[in-house]
Amino acid sequence: MIKKYEIFKNITLFRFGDPFKTGAVVVDVDQINFKEVKDIYLFDKNVGLDKVVFNKTLSAGDSIYGLGENLGSLNKRGKIYRCYSSDDFLHTPEKEALYGSHPFFIIDGDETVGVFIDSPSEIKIDAGFKDTNLLSIEVSSTDIDLYIFRSKNKIDIIGSFLSLVGTPYIPPKWAFGYQQCRWSYPNRETVESIGNQFRSLDIPCDVIYLDIDYMKDYKVFTVDENKFPDFEDFIAKMLEKGFKIAPIIDPGVKIEDGYEVYEEGKSKGYFCKKENGLDFVGTVWPGATCYPDFANSKVREWWGGLYEEMVKSGICAFWNDMNEPAIFFTPDGLKNFYSLVDKIKEKKDPGFDFFSIKDAVNGLSNKREDYQSFFHNLDDGKVICHDKIHNLYGFFMALATSDGLKKLLGNKRYLLLSRSSYIGAHRFTSIWMGDNQSWWEHIIVNIRMLQSLNMCGFFYTGADIGGFGCNSSAELVIRWSQLGIFSPLFRNHSALGTRNQEPWAFDSATTDIIRDIIKFRYALIPYIYSEYLKSIINSRCLILPVSFVFDDPILKNIEDQFMFGESIMAAPIYTPNSGGRYVTLPDVKWLCWKVKNFDDRDVSIYNPGSYFINCELDETLTFVKENSIVVLTRPQNYVGEKKITELLAVAFVTDRASYMYYDDDGETYDFQKGKFINLNIFIEKSDGDYEVYFNDEESAEYKNDIRTIKFEIYDENGRVFTKIISR
Repeated sequence: MIKKYEIFKNITLFRFGDPFKTGAVVVDVDQINFKEVKDIYLFDKNVGLDKVVFNKTLSAGDSIYGLGENLGSLNKRGKIYRCYSSDDFLHTPEKEALYGSHPFFIIDGDETVGVFIDSPSEIKIDAGFKDTNLLSIEVSSTDIDLYIFRSKNKIDIIGSFLSLVGTPYIPPKWAFGYQQCRWSYPNRETVESIGNQFRSLDIPCDVIYLDIDYMKDYKVFTVDENKFPDFEDFIAKMLEKGFKIAPIIDPGVKIEDGYEVYEEGKSKGYFCKKENGLDFVGTVWPGATCYPDFANSKVREWWGGLYEEMVKSGICAFWNDMNEPAIFFTPDGLKNFYSLVDKIKEKKDPGFDFFSIKDAVNGLSNKREDYQSFFHNLDDGKVICHDKIHNLYGFFMALATSDGLKKLLGNKRYLLLSRSSYIGAHRFTSIWMGDNQSWWEHIIVNIRMLQSLNMCGFFYTGADIGGFGCNSSAELVIRWSQLGIFSPLFRNHSALGTRNQEPWAFDSATTDIIRDIIKFRYALIPYIYSEYLKSIINSRCLILPVSFVFDDPILKNIEDQFMFGESIMAAPIYTPNSGGRYVTLPDVKWLCWKVKNFDDRDVSIYNPGSYFINCELDETLTFVKENSIVVLTRPQNYVGEKKITELLAVAFVTDRASYMYYDDDGETYDFQKGKFINLNIFIEKSDGDYEVYFNDEESAEYKNDIRTIKFEIYDENGRVFTKIISR
């Protein structure tokens, strides 16, 4: 039998068996009355011995949105997706799974519903691939929580989903600044040089990352003093220049006598075990490693405490990587590979055995058999195979880190990136989109994934600007950086052995263009931060498909434009040698601002419709919705360098417009105690001119520094009206 719970008026839970408590849901479902039913709403079901299959016939007009971090179109129809977190460096179109597992999606058609399958086991979703008219979901477990969300409005469904899984993570304000990373900046001298380049070239930047080479022999929670001497002094001097340092942290603990983290973890039994009770051993960067058993709360508490020394040194930003968990190979896997090679060596003419060797090499990493061979010891004393809860490993590692940082930092906010994730991790970590490539095709992947991940609660996210693997061209980095303006996480990251892609790594003209792009991002931070916090307060995505906001059937085909907050629509260019692009402008008039730099205004007014709009390489297409306001400020070298006392309000008003500007201290959680400001700005057209006024809701405990607002107001003919008001 199936238990049916009515969670809220529009959310129904169907419970199969005794599901593992993933931590994805914040509502205490067990306190709600249920009734037993045989059938479920929406799907036909087939319950087997070790799996459940759900089927639904799709109409021709049905679209499927969501699934977070996945390849394919924004509309997920026509492809197979697999929720089974995987370390896969090559994101080619046929891949079914990436680093995270986000089994929430919306079916949009004659009937619009949301679906969340809360199961940490493997889930296969065939969205009309084998049969174009069939949605088939296969869950590798008979213990499942299946949530159904009913509403005609997709934005309302996402809001209901967030009420179930919790409020998105709020990073510090400086996390919305530009961030620079490379595998690898190998020593202190290089990182200091990178910082000095940003400041001497007048290019804003807030965060520089340390990849694996800062560690001693790749041992987690160590620092190689030969490469980074006097680490605390290094951190302090970078902080003086306005740079936060974000070190990478991997879960694999090197097996080495005398290595404190390994010795303590082994003595306390904190590592995942094989069936015979011995520690499971895999190989990653440091060589033979053990994997912390993050499913156990004692292990998480221990791991969270290991960040103490780095936090004491002044670090409040970390980067969790390799936490699917990645396994290069195991001793048994390598032994079997050697046996295969020995057999082939005995042949006189191996020939086609080349492919056997190639497949065997590729098959050494992240094998399902390896994940099925180790176990977790849960808090209640039960032992569970890792494969059954595989999708939670990165979730639990991020939870351990988050809990540890909250204790160590107290009221101070942190920046945390995690490569692997599950639904619910959005409450305490951000994620980036993993190891993409310097391909033009991956810019459109970035655009689609921003929208899909926002639907799943991951508001603060982004991809590696410029691409991680392969060699990037100057044009690609420029166009990708223009997209990065409208991505909450704005981080340039490249791989060892590839061409450098820092802003100055190409020619001087490219440096000038990227400088202006980054400065425009910093000018927009008042708008971005305000919109981000309001999106959380209102349980409404920061980034939304245009078809979710405007009611026009043609917009369902638009996947390369998105709303960025309430006032801006982004339409990035993602093809090479393009002097422009086609744009579909929905429903209202739009102000098109071709941004070369913050101070220039090249604006045009467009009616609704489809247009080819010219856009040179040094221009960023930015669309402001009719009767909307965008607040900006003068760019700084880093967030918080100076107090912001003046705002610029760029507005496109044909009738009247209002904007609520939110702000807080950007560093602490005091906003939860009411220490923030809502500055309500109003513009009204009257007798060929404009009236502007404001009122603010400022708490006694938090005083905003804004004293002046300058207005640039554009009318439907593109004429500009300037106003200044003071508080």
